Amino acid sequence: MELFPLTSIGSIVGTEAAASGRRCGECTACCDGWLKINVYGVEVYPGHPCPHSSGHHCLIYERRPLDPCRRFFCGWLVPTSPLPDWLRPDKAKVIFLPAQFNWNGQPVDVAVPVGDGPDDKTTQWLKNFASEHKRLLVYRLDQEWFAFGPPAFQAEMQQRMARGEKLW
Repeated sequence: MELFPLTSIGSIVGTEAAASGRRCGECTACCDGWLKINVYGVEVYPGHPCPHSSGHHCLIYERRPLDPCRRFFCGWLVPTSPLPDWLRPDKAKVIFLPAQFNWNGQPVDVAVPVGDGPDDKTTQWLKNFASEHKRLLVYRLDQEWFAFGPPAFQAEMQQRMARGEKLW
C-alpha cells in the first residue's frame, strides 16, 4: 500500500513553508479557537480565541510557546502539501491535520471545522483525497463527528466518540 508522504513530514512547527511558497498570511484559524489548545495557561476553544492573536497574525510569534504553537503544523502549509490553494483554512473553513493517529496501520487525518465550515465541496475533496491515497478521515459537520473509511473503522470511531474518548 502506498501512503502519501505527509506522514514523513515530522514537525514543521508552524513555520512558513518556503519550499511551497505558501504563507499563513492573514489566516489565523489555528489561533481562533477552532482547535482546543492552551497557550501560556490560557484555554483557547470555540468562542475564545488565543489572546495573542490579532485576528490577522500572531502578536507573540517570535516568543510563542513550543507547545502547542511551534510544534503545530497545518496540513495546508507543509512544504509537500497536496492541498490546493483554495483549501487554506480561513478560506475553506477547515483545518486539515494530517496523520493524527493510526488505525490498523493506516494514517487517520482529521478535518476540524472553522466556523460553520466546511462546505460540501471541501468535504467531498477531503473524502476523495482519503480514498485515492488510502488514508482514513475523521471530520465534523455541524456539531457531529464522522469517520470516513471502511465500515469497521467507522464503527470503531463512533464507539470511541460515544464513550467520550479523545481520538487524537
